[in-house]
Amino acid sequence: MSERTPLPESITCRADVDQLLAAATNYEEKRPRDPLRKALDLDRVRALLASVGNPQDGPRTVHVAGSKGKGTVCRMIAYGLRQAGRSAVGLYTSPHLEDLSERIEIDGEPIAEAPLARAASAVLPHVRATQGTDDAPTFFEIFTAIAWVAFREAKCTDVVLETGLGGRLDATNVCNPAVTVITHIELEHTDWLGETIAEIAREKAGILKPGVPVVTYVGEPARSVVLGVAQEVGAGQGHLTSSNELAAAVVLRDVLEALPEGEALDAVRRTPLPGILETVAETPRVVIDGAHTRSSAEVTREALGRVPTVLLFAMLEGKDASGVAAALTCNVPYVITTRVDSPRSLPAQALADVVDKVWEGTAEAIDDLPEALARARQLARKRGLVLCTGSVYLAGAVRALIRRT
Repeated sequence: MSERTPLPESITCRADVDQLLAAATNYEEKRPRDPLRKALDLDRVRALLASVGNPQDGPRTVHVAGSKGKGTVCRMIAYGLRQAGRSAVGLYTSPHLEDLSERIEIDGEPIAEAPLARAASAVLPHVRATQGTDDAPTFFEIFTAIAWVAFREAKCTDVVLETGLGGRLDATNVCNPAVTVITHIELEHTDWLGETIAEIAREKAGILKPGVPVVTYVGEPARSVVLGVAQEVGAGQGHLTSSNELAAAVVLRDVLEALPEGEALDAVRRTPLPGILETVAETPRVVIDGAHTRSSAEVTREALGRVPTVLLFAMLEGKDASGVAAALTCNVPYVITTRVDSPRSLPAQALADVVDKVWEGTAEAIDDLPEALARARQLARKRGLVLCTGSVYLAGAVRALIRRT
């Protein structure tokens, strides 16, 4: 716990919720020096959830891990369940685009202030009792528990749950899933999850459970690791797919039996996906996208074709900045690097130096995001396009800026 931010006396509004979370250790903002096994501890979140009656034991849960696409698959499955007529479908994802409440959705809507405050109030006694000790839960552990309490209050029958970091030691991994899903795996968070695809795949596959079906969309060598872990733990029936859409459709159709084949695919393809190739302004067109891995960046760039594009680029530390930059800068006439409001954001000039090594031009570094966005829109003029990508934080910040102007 931070000594600088005291816990609120009680929680009745959003400001109190924010104060509760600000008092907790937040690994999303600053990574610890300890290795993963010391920094994360499922016993902490188990104790926290036990203090509020183990709300995670109720709903039928879909648990999703992976390097890229896991949030998309979660949204597709949750949308499909709602289309199937399931009542009170809960969705837990991270990070958010603009507001923390987006991480907890019930029937497609972000949680409102009153239920968020009630759920946070329920966890406050345990957080207070453990404050300043090794048992004090982290930001993500607290918010995960808040989500479960909120889902219980809303009487959610189905919950779709996205892991935060990794899988094996992620706070979401104390659920009792009806099905587990592993999406595409790439090199990411190598300082915590491992230095090879195989090591990272084993961490992600830590969500697999005995007797629980697993649906996976991974290539080699990750596939062999995931299937090996499935055999080790005695997981249920395995389903191998070739895309995020098929991973979600298989869950809806074959595992949960919520929708027939045609309707499952149709629901998946109609799912609203905020922050994924989302147009937030016209003349010039401004598109935001959360791509932060090389393969996702390649997909994003290909989707835009040969439209004259100004790239507005920001990334966090620990990501493959060089690989993402190489994928995004193909046939791009202008690149502007900037930074986002996160302690882990790469400085604009440091990112520009990375870009210059893989691109034939010279990137323009502008740390101030509003100034960088204005410059990008100026360069794009009326007929071009501004692509804002490299980080979900950038996508959300640009969306917010556009809305205010």
